Amino acid sequence: MRLTQTAAIVASLAFVALPAAIAGAQTPPEQSINDLRQEVDRLRQEQAKKDADLAAALQRIKDLEAQLAGAKAAAAPSGQTGTSGGTTSPAAPVPAPVPADPTLGPGGLLSSLQADYLAAFPTLPDLKDQQALNLHLRALESWCAKANRDGTKQYAWTGQVDPTSLSTNGKTASFVIVFTNGKREYRTPVTVDQSVVSARVRTRDGIVPGDLVFNGIVRPRLSVNGRRPQPSAFENPPMLAPYLEYFYEFEVKSMTPVAPAAPAK
Repeated sequence: MRLTQTAAIVASLAFVALPAAIAGAQTPPEQSINDLRQEVDRLRQEQAKKDADLAAALQRIKDLEAQLAGAKAAAAPSGQTGTSGGTTSPAAPVPAPVPADPTLGPGGLLSSLQADYLAAFPTLPDLKDQQALNLHLRALESWCAKANRDGTKQYAWTGQVDPTSLSTNGKTASFVIVFTNGKREYRTPVTVDQSVVSARVRTRDGIVPGDLVFNGIVRPRLSVNGRRPQPSAFENPPMLAPYLEYFYEFEVKSMTPVAPAAPAK
């Protein structure tokens, strides 16, 4: 049977359109490619911002160390900086700063708060101007209240229990956790329900030695001390900045052994 003229035209149009339809089904829409490019650009910008924020935090910590040194020099009598028995002694070396990462432990939280402090107070007032100093201390009180409130968060910190500190009283157990960040130890007394000290971490004599992961709520308790412009001899409590002392509370919710490292391939 011969095709009519109209049928022949329809058949020829279908034959021509078929390859284009197949090609269109195999080629991703241009909009999808643009979306992918935009997502890649966004991720690159986000990573660049994180790198810049970390570098800025480290620089702020260095600036704070310089502030503390300057405050100590300003508070000391003329010619008596770092003296003992009238003889000038060299300044103690400053340990490398702990990264400003609160998930690392108390030292990382301290560094993070120091970076926030320097963003709010980039310079110190003239310590010899009592009026300016009083205004600065009042501003610090307000800043501490906000930092204590906003800084309350849940963390999982790795530390060890001081075996000599363990005691029990009815349904509770008290002990001191030792967290090490950098070259500094942070001794943290806690009291928990005895159910928190599970069989996984309990021994016949107390709590297993070695590293444990402590999960719980950390509450900064920063405090202003107008009589302390620089660190004391034993730095207890640690200083966050001139006139700022660093305290925190740790409400432990669970404690577990550190997961074993994966075997090297």
